[in-house]
Parts: sequence; structure tokens; C-alpha cells
Amino acid sequence: MELFGVGTTELVVIMLLAAIVLGPERLVRTARQAGEFIREAKAYINSFSDELKTELDVLDDLKKIKEDLPH
Repeated sequence: MELFGVGTTELVVIMLLAAIVLGPERLVRTARQAGEFIREAKAYINSFSDELKTELDVLDDLKKIKEDLPH
């Protein structure tokens, strides 16, 4: 399993280091904030992707109309 190009072993090491550096209380808060950030980033990317798809569909429609017009 890879997440952002980071393998499972690396992810476990990062989590252990974070637990040692941040401590249990700040680790929970930081993990919650990271989860919220990732959720918002996904929503933004999905919204952007949907909007881009819509615009590309409009562009395809315009190309079809242009091809159907007499020269």
C-alpha cells in the first residue's frame, strides 16, 4: 500500500516519530486537523475535476457544432 508515494513501513516510522515528538494529546489534535485538511482538499479537487469535465464537454459540443456548420 502506498499513500502519496510513501510505503507502509515509512508511514509507520513517521507515525511513531510523530507520537514521540508531539505526545499523545497533541498527536490526536494534529491527526484530526490533518484529516480535516485532507477531506477539504479532496472536496476541492473533486469540485475542480467536475467543473473541468463540464467545461470540456461544452468544448466538445462546440467543436461538433462547428463541424456541422457549412463551410
